[in-house]
Amino acid sequence: MTELSAPLPAPVLPTPAARPGGRLPGWLQRHMDLGFRILRNTLPILVLPFRIRGRRWACVTRAEDVEAVLRRPDVFDVPYAAKIAVVMEGGNIFLGMPDTEEARRDKANMRLTAPSAEARARIGPETARLAAEVVRQAAPRRRLDLAMELSQAVTTRLYAAYFGLGDAPEREIADQARALFGYMFGNPLDDLAQRAAAEPVAAALRRRIGAAVAARKRTPGVGEGAGEDVLGRCLRLQAEGRPGFTDLEIRNNLIGLVVGALPQAPMLIPQLFDLLLDRPRELAAAQAAARADDDAALARIVFEAARFRPLTPGLFRLCREDYRLAAGHWRGRTIRAGTIVLAATRSAMMDGRRVPAPREFRTDRLDPLGLHFGLGQHECFGIHMNQAMLPQICKPVLRLPGLRRAPGEEGRLRLDDAFGIFPMNLTVAFD
Repeated sequence: MTELSAPLPAPVLPTPAARPGGRLPGWLQRHMDLGFRILRNTLPILVLPFRIRGRRWACVTRAEDVEAVLRRPDVFDVPYAAKIAVVMEGGNIFLGMPDTEEARRDKANMRLTAPSAEARARIGPETARLAAEVVRQAAPRRRLDLAMELSQAVTTRLYAAYFGLGDAPEREIADQARALFGYMFGNPLDDLAQRAAAEPVAAALRRRIGAAVAARKRTPGVGEGAGEDVLGRCLRLQAEGRPGFTDLEIRNNLIGLVVGALPQAPMLIPQLFDLLLDRPRELAAAQAAARADDDAALARIVFEAARFRPLTPGLFRLCREDYRLAAGHWRGRTIRAGTIVLAATRSAMMDGRRVPAPREFRTDRLDPLGLHFGLGQHECFGIHMNQAMLPQICKPVLRLPGLRRAPGEEGRLRLDDAFGIFPMNLTVAFD
């Protein structure tokens, strides 16, 4: 399976917006890909000549330069530490750390609790079971909301059990994760109003996860093999004396997993269907792959669709020292220390200098994941889980006969009011 359609135009419906101080203006939001295309060819490293809210800003749009930014964490650091400190009451985790030995150690240690190989062996099959059950329950109504009813419910149930928080109220923990994800990643500045709104949510999540750690420690044999979930494994590593696994560090890492993981599939899946439902040929190919149980073909279609409708337009980085990006080229620019840089991964995945026929929907690309989950030291910790989950959540929906948008507003993608990045509804109908 190779090319499925003619070149796709830029999407016209709202998509997640990376923004310095609020929502992007409506026109820019609807024509983001056109804007990135213009920048790639005229000002590929855009350094704003003025400050916004006291900060310098830059936007990097060519694939080569985006990758250069993401591969230099020593220069382009993640800007999350201050917000993580708010969420974790002064703590930090590897997500918010610069390129240090401690950060590499902590990430490697946490990988022991959620091994990559487990994504295919455990996460994929369990996701398939949960998604099939939600679709089965919706069958009598012949309608299904792909946002809250499907992707949010499946993701929350899966991760609550896998992380060791199986008794957490589903709606409550999902709402907490979404609110804190928006606070931490939706805006690189520490807006005081956003912080005030996030603090009580963070306190409630800290109490819940701290109580879960304490309760599990009271379980007999916790250090001797009990609990095949992330929390249980953290406590076994603690019992072995491995550094990085105090009760507080376990709590903070679990908060990071909850906040980072729960919103991602619900952000992506409604967007993917929003694209496919308007592209009959691509939708038919995805349906054929799902009905044939061809998971490899389905994954290629899902992640190619995600190239057009990615999780986010880009990743924010904080420049720690004056740095000449693309030195020796006409487009080279010096980015000053203290500048907030948007590494526009959405633009990079549409850069024809790196991606052949970028506006064509093709499933023969060598790297179907592209830059969806970042690159380098701060590549998404859950990349393997997302790779296994996303096609399996889509699969039972694609098997439904007569799949189409529900009539009226229900059948159109609706984003949240607070951040403008979270799909809250996209309802489909079926026969």
